[in-house]
Amino acid sequence: MGRIIKNMPFLPSKKKKRRSRLAVTTLTLTSMMDMFTIILLFLLKSYSAEGDILTADPKLKLPVSTSKEPSKMKLIIQITNEEIMVDGIKVTEIAKNMDDGEFLIKPLFDTLNKNRIKTEFISKNNPSIKFKGEVLIQGNREIPFSLLEKVMYTSGQAGYSSISLAVISRE
Repeated sequence: MGRIIKNMPFLPSKKKKRRSRLAVTTLTLTSMMDMFTIILLFLLKSYSAEGDILTADPKLKLPVSTSKEPSKMKLIIQITNEEIMVDGIKVTEIAKNMDDGEFLIKPLFDTLNKNRIKTEFISKNNPSIKFKGEVLIQGNREIPFSLLEKVMYTSGQAGYSSISLAVISRE
């Protein structure tokens, strides 16, 4: 008639048995999502703290250096074997400026001067943006030093006196 159960004060109902089985198999994702969020925020913060990524034109073969200083984002002048570009926009061809005997490269000077005037105008309305006169030169490893010297001189004449050279770091 009745079952005898030893050492149990009461008989658990079928509902409680089912609930206890489900509780064991159910996985709570809240803690895992919190963990992934923290990891994601950490990675984003460390990525932005490392500095900006500098991409070189595929035509360029940058020289190798032992410099450890990370580059900062500045106005970029790229010197390939055929042309000079400012922020990816072609300014002039190399052949036109190597034979003229001038030290100042006029098209490059005009472009840099326009950019300086534009930045100074913006800084009047937005004090967080200031013209610092910083330029980063990405030069192909095979360009003659006289061309690099002309580009550096032209940059200085246009108000960009803080000149950095982009290189591949040798570790």
